This record gives sequence, C-alpha cells and structure tokens, in this order.
Amino acid sequence: MSLGLVSCGGDNDTTEGASEDVPQVNMTVTDTKNSITTAEMTIPYHELLVSDGVSTSKPCLVLYLHGGTSAGNDNEKQMSEPGIDSITDYLKQQHKNAIMIVPQCPLRQYWIGPAKYVLNTLISQYVDDGKVDAKQIYIFGGSMGGTGTWGMLAAFPDLFAAAMPVAGDPSKVGEYTSKIPVLTVMGTADVLMNMQNAIDFIAQLKASGVDASIETEEGWTHEDTCKKSYTTQRLDKVFAHKKN
Repeated sequence: MSLGLVSCGGDNDTTEGASEDVPQVNMTVTDTKNSITTAEMTIPYHELLVSDGVSTSKPCLVLYLHGGTSAGNDNEKQMSEPGIDSITDYLKQQHKNAIMIVPQCPLRQYWIGPAKYVLNTLISQYVDDGKVDAKQIYIFGGSMGGTGTWGMLAAFPDLFAAAMPVAGDPSKVGEYTSKIPVLTVMGTADVLMNMQNAIDFIAQLKASGVDASIETEEGWTHEDTCKKSYTTQRLDKVFAHKKN
C-alpha cells in the first residue's frame, strides 16, 4: 500500500515560492461529552473535533482505547492518558481535520468483550450519518486498549485503514483474519505484557502478506510504552494509510 500521506480532510499541501501573505490555518479542538447505549451496555465517550474551520472534506475518524486503570463511568478518567494529547497535537500540527473518539470502558469489562460491539455501533453511526470519511478510520490504544485494538481488528477485519496497538497482547483475541496495516510498540522492560507474543504474531502477519511491523524500545516499562509511543514518525506511518 502506498505510504503517500493523505490529507485526512485537511488542505496541508504547500507550494515552493508561494506568497508569504497566505494566512496561517488555525486548528482548534472542540471537546464534547456523549454516551452510547446498546443492548450490551452504556459507554460514555468524549468527541474531540480537530478542525481548521475551513475544509469541506469529511474528517477522518480516530478511535483511542484507554488502559484498564481508566475504566469507569465518570467519562473523565480516560482523558488523563498522555496518548490522547500526543495524537491530537499531531493532528493539529499536520493540519488534519479529524473526529477523535475516546470512550470509557465500564468497570469489570474489557475492550475485547461485549464493549467491542458497542464501539462498532458507534463508529457505524458516524459513518452512516456522513460525519467522517469511511476510508480513513484509525484505531489506537495502550495496555488493555492495546489488546482491545487487536480485538477490534479481529472482530471487524475490514473496518479500519490502519491501527497502532501499544503494549497489548494479540494472543488473547482469538481468530484473526484482518489484513489491515498495523504497527505495534512494545517495551523490553514491560513485565505485564509478553513481548514475544507480539513479536511472533507480527511475524505471522508478515508471512501472510500483511503490512505489519513491531518496534521495541529498550528499557521501556509498560507505563513508558503506553505514554511515549505516539511519536510523529509512528503517527506518520499510521495516517499514511487510506482504504481503497
């Protein structure tokens, strides 16, 4: 798949020698609280609208899944994860219009459980209502959210354009047939997740022709990996993909 960067609903091309009088695009982030209720459960979420206020193209959709310690029903605890700011800052810097959904998993539930069906319903609502570009749906997550990202790929193999599970365990998600490009990050000092599981899984995906890669960080703990993985270089790789 081509790695040429897509616009994600933004007009971020520049032309050499262009007039210096061209106004700078002012990217804003609007945070709205909401919730979705299905037969499975109610999941609260934040909708972060990253916009230049000008583009008429549909924005991309970004789903971020938090780790286990952020579970609950206050619709606040999940917003403290550094990965959220890293991704929204990247979207602003790259002038990428996007809707970023940050749901909160209920206590004693897991993203790889019934919650994944609620998330799929939520994504479908955004697509069916014409609010986002269905060819540009991306998923990120760390720890429980990393495993949950693998689980969403397994359950809905053709839904996303690309994925970045961080400090997750793909061996827990069951049958996996997705061919979606995936980049995962693991820390060598992570005592909560088995890095070899991820290494072996990525090797299997690559052998079957999937654009899959793993990056390991020497000395990073589980917490380090969840906090520090969302670099510009890695996000460039993820957002470079767009479904045909």
